[in-house]
Amino acid sequence: MRCTKSSVRRRDTLDDVNHRPATPATNATEGQAGQGAFTWRQRLRSWRNSLGLSLSQRLRGSRGEYRERPCGRLISVDARIDGRIRALQERYAVRFESTLNSRTSLNNYAYLELLDRAFDAAGEAAPRPGRLTDVGCASFWYAAALHAFFRPGELAGFEIEGYRRFWNGHTRADYARGYAGALPGGRFVAADYGSVDAPADLISCWYPFLTAAPLLAWGLPLKLLKPVELFESIGRNLASGGAVLLVNHGQREAALAAGHAERAGLHRQWIRAEADPLVPRLEPPVASYWRR
Repeated sequence: MRCTKSSVRRRDTLDDVNHRPATPATNATEGQAGQGAFTWRQRLRSWRNSLGLSLSQRLRGSRGEYRERPCGRLISVDARIDGRIRALQERYAVRFESTLNSRTSLNNYAYLELLDRAFDAAGEAAPRPGRLTDVGCASFWYAAALHAFFRPGELAGFEIEGYRRFWNGHTRADYARGYAGALPGGRFVAADYGSVDAPADLISCWYPFLTAAPLLAWGLPLKLLKPVELFESIGRNLASGGAVLLVNHGQREAALAAGHAERAGLHRQWIRAEADPLVPRLEPPVASYWRR
């Protein structure tokens, strides 16, 4: 079976496949500001987002676990990208396109390559955690990449907004349970990570909300902008000897994340910016690895 780009321009997981929006902060201290520091436009948008979140949490009906129609084969006109994907397929014995559509497959290869390059540059082998927790996983479309790289015994994705409903009537949780449920030990939890006890040997956090702009763009209210509490929860749930993987939009956001991580008692082992991601982003992704 063949797939073309036109076959995957669907509205169901458009936001989720792109994951967190790369909206740079307008103020370096915005992530630590109180409600009084926000503009009236931000507060208005936050109020609208709060209504939407409240409605989605009340209407939790599910159409059941959603599984994508696999494209079977990726088609690209870029020989360089094809070569990079083939290298990942051989190195990790994966064929994401056998279970995922074209767009989701390509994005999983992009995440897998980011991990591969970052750990290789650090001279460090991929850890093999018994329990891997991903915080803020959205629809958890990239669960396959995490599983391929880390090979965890258990893989759990947490997302506070688990019941956003897409155009086809399925919720984000329906999608996430489909992606995670296809993997050994995979599961999805619709919950506020800050309020749960979920001990893990490795915690990953891709593009966490540290400032108001991306949070609001994602459709969440300002009351959920709690970077200090997020990192405290990560530290609390991290098992002895465990590690934390952070991925941020650009050096500026990575610096904000580093400040929060250090205040939570974490110590950086390495950091790497990906200058040539497989899938272009507005700002280069920056991966960093931490231990307590």
